[in-house]
Amino acid sequence: MAILGVIAGLIGAVSFALWRLNSAADAVRNVAGAAEDAHGLWRRLAKDRLELIKDSREAAAGMLVAVAQSDVALTEREQAALMAEFRKTFEMSEPQAQELLAQARWTVGEVRDLDRCLFKLGLVLDVEQKRDALTLMARTAVVEGAASPALRASLDKYARNLKP
Repeated sequence: MAILGVIAGLIGAVSFALWRLNSAADAVRNVAGAAEDAHGLWRRLAKDRLELIKDSREAAAGMLVAVAQSDVALTEREQAALMAEFRKTFEMSEPQAQELLAQARWTVGEVRDLDRCLFKLGLVLDVEQKRDALTLMARTAVVEGAASPALRASLDKYARNLKP
């Protein structure tokens, strides 16, 4: 009978230990979630959204969206072209491309100076990525027809800055 008491005590001790470990794991997950929320808050409160971008895909996407909306707001046709480009170039799924488009729209949403935007986001890219981005921007610029003279001038300026 004493052995049953010992076994029941061990089962109880192990159960208690597992319950406490589970509680500790939940606490760690909550702290990690709070840290992630705090980082997201920092991004929302930042003065210059362009300086927050450190990922080359986000930078390139921001450049493409800035070019697409440089004349007027983003059209359905431009959004579809951007989504297709994101899926193809960055090898993304549809939901990932939608998320990247939303992030890029938020990043460049308040941009008024296209040259400054391309320069700032271009700092994240290496030389080869900048060349690729220029090709993508040139394609994006003509989705709705011929690019405006101001847009062509900005793309020409960006291309000149790529030359050594």
